[in-house]
Amino acid sequence: MSWVFAVTFALLGVAGLLVVVRLLRGRTTLDRIVSVDVLVTLIVAGSCVGMGLQQDGSNIALLAAFALLAFIGSISTAKLIEKKEPYR
Repeated sequence: MSWVFAVTFALLGVAGLLVVVRLLRGRTTLDRIVSVDVLVTLIVAGSCVGMGLQQDGSNIALLAAFALLAFIGSISTAKLIEKKEPYR
């Protein structure tokens, strides 16, 4: 069963590297905002996989709060950008 965790961590790591590249090379502000949101999601997913590996669910409330805070931040910045750009 440990190979499943190793493969999952490897895939999350590759996805994290791709997201960081997109964050650094993003052309628009919205690209960077989405990249940060995906990076937070990957961090939460990696933490959940780590908790599954250790069979310890004591930090699940903290991860849920962190994910909710990231979601609210993404929604508020998207609304802010929507107000800045003129309608087409």
